[in-house]
Amino acid sequence: MKLGRLWKLACIWSVLAALAAGQENQSPAGAAPNGVSPERAAAATGSEQAFKPDKGQAYYHYSLGHLYQERGTIFNRPDLLAQAIDELKLALQYDPSSSFLSLELADLYATTGRWRNALQEAEDDVTRHPDDLAARKLLGRLYLRLLTAERGQQAPEGVQERAIKQFEQVLERDANDISSYLILAQLYRAAAQNAKAETTLKKAIAMQPDSAEASTNLALLYVDLGQYRAAIDLLKKVANDKADSQVWNTLAYAYEQIQNFKEASTAYSRALESDPDNVSFRKGLGQALLLSKQYDEALAQFQVLIEANPRDVESFLRLSQVYRAQQKYDLARQSLGKASELAPDNLDIQYNLAVLAETEGKMPEAIGIIQKILDSTAKGDSSPYSPQEKANRAIFLEKLGFLYRDAGNFAGAENAFRQMLALGKDSAIRAEVHLIETYQANKQNDKALEASEKAVKQYPESRELLVQRASLLALTGRTPAGISLLKTLLKNTAEDREVWLAVARIYQQEKQFDQARESVAKAAELSETDEEKEYIHFLYGSIWERQKNFGRAEAEFRKALELGPDSAMTLNYLGYMWADQGIHLDEAVKYIQRALEIEPNSGAYLDSLGWAYYKQNRMDLAEQYLQKAIQHMGTDPAILDHLAEVYYKTDRIREAQAKWKAALEAWNRLPKSEVDEEEVAKVQKKLKEANVKLAQESKEPRP
Repeated sequence: MKLGRLWKLACIWSVLAALAAGQENQSPAGAAPNGVSPERAAAATGSEQAFKPDKGQAYYHYSLGHLYQERGTIFNRPDLLAQAIDELKLALQYDPSSSFLSLELADLYATTGRWRNALQEAEDDVTRHPDDLAARKLLGRLYLRLLTAERGQQAPEGVQERAIKQFEQVLERDANDISSYLILAQLYRAAAQNAKAETTLKKAIAMQPDSAEASTNLALLYVDLGQYRAAIDLLKKVANDKADSQVWNTLAYAYEQIQNFKEASTAYSRALESDPDNVSFRKGLGQALLLSKQYDEALAQFQVLIEANPRDVESFLRLSQVYRAQQKYDLARQSLGKASELAPDNLDIQYNLAVLAETEGKMPEAIGIIQKILDSTAKGDSSPYSPQEKANRAIFLEKLGFLYRDAGNFAGAENAFRQMLALGKDSAIRAEVHLIETYQANKQNDKALEASEKAVKQYPESRELLVQRASLLALTGRTPAGISLLKTLLKNTAEDREVWLAVARIYQQEKQFDQARESVAKAAELSETDEEKEYIHFLYGSIWERQKNFGRAEAEFRKALELGPDSAMTLNYLGYMWADQGIHLDEAVKYIQRALEIEPNSGAYLDSLGWAYYKQNRMDLAEQYLQKAIQHMGTDPAILDHLAEVYYKTDRIREAQAKWKAALEAWNRLPKSEVDEEEVAKVQKKLKEANVKLAQESKEPRP
């Protein structure tokens, strides 16, 4: 507080204290022995005493009480706050019909934690003044403060029912009171009566369609229920130039939940326009910009935050993530180093160090960092992990499993995922999914089927496990059973999109292309964001490419890139398609190089670039990138075939022969549904030619 205000407060206090002293000196003969006036003594003891209405006296005691309250709050003096209550009670004695004084007293009771008194005073005032909107709003706020978890203590017994009944009765008397509808809806939400809350808010909106508060409250209810698209539809109607910053903030949050980060960033920008000093809004904007790949804009936001607070650990961490996405790895490490200096025990920072090492291709370093985190947070005794500790441990074990699997250490991956099984239901379901994927990656399809059957029995409500089992059934030759299982998951909701996509992928795998496109079309109807629509075009493109209709495939891939120009998956697929046909080779190389800039450790993209260089007759570069691809995906028959082609074309026939043999062995290990018989026939033919050439060379006389 400024010195001027303290001086002013001291002066007022002196005047009122003098007035109080003067009044007490003039007390009647019945004054208490300690000099306290009979009125104040009566107020303090709660005894009744007749007072002649006197608004002047009421104002005097209110002013003195207000001053006691302000001093008590500033100097943390409970005794002064108690005196403030006594003065307000005296003021009410002199003006008992004053709703204003009653509400002030109720609010002061609440401030000092005397909730029962606060509720009683507010309820009595609402009873005396049923048409007083301010009284009703205060009572509603008191109820809500009691019924939320923020206070850290249990509400008095029966208060929930009293609150709801009170406002139901209020609305019976005045069915047009929007404010009471809003309070009642919040009370219903606090009591988990969500259907009633929704009905109440819809009534309020019907009465006042342009009510931003009603629409925002209904949107918040939908957010609580996970109905994010319904929340977005509501908020978009009230999100305009006059909208409160919280409307934009809530809209941004809803967009985040459906992973539409581009729209989330726009909403956060609007919230920040209304409240430019709000750090939370700026951090939300920076994160949304990062996740929507608007890296330069994200960088600017986090730099502003760090300039305002050089000890902002979170902003340094996010800054490192932006630099990592931009492949500025040295700057990413510097930012993480600063964050680590400020918070050396922060697990999120250590985790991001591992992710950075992984992105740089330093797999042993990444594995070492994650293992160190797990070792340092492990409990050696029998002490149980807290829910948060379990959640953190599951994340670290999951990452460790992924790192081991990417490195080809399937046993290490399986061990990491198995440790997740004991960390709670959600973690266990994720672990089961990853274990099945690991068995598939290790060509253990029988083991994957067995594990999926067991997991589905244990968690029959898990859509992810059911979708995965359906795909496995199709992969192992039981396509009708897989499709049938997927279709049982269709519920005519937005979640059907993922089911139709899974159906489409199975039909595509089985070369039932018309059915695959029909399923993609069903998913397209449920696709709303640019990212979702981008994948629809990608899938259409891949189906046309499998049918060798390259013109239509290219058109779909280009549509996908219009929506997601940084989609590594699309850039690679289109570039590889061109390279395989031997057309647009310079453009193909550029597209694949861009894909590798985004995902530098992708074995598939390394193979694509090597093959594009082969088509350009740049054999040194072709071999270099194909060898790198082998390091990541050594048993992939297509990569082995490509490298064999390079060897054959550079007259290393015996090396080509070895790679083609390895490619055929790899084809033989794959499930029948994954084998391209046409490609196998081509490899067999090339191997035969290599054998013939080697035989001819062995017959030629040596000089």
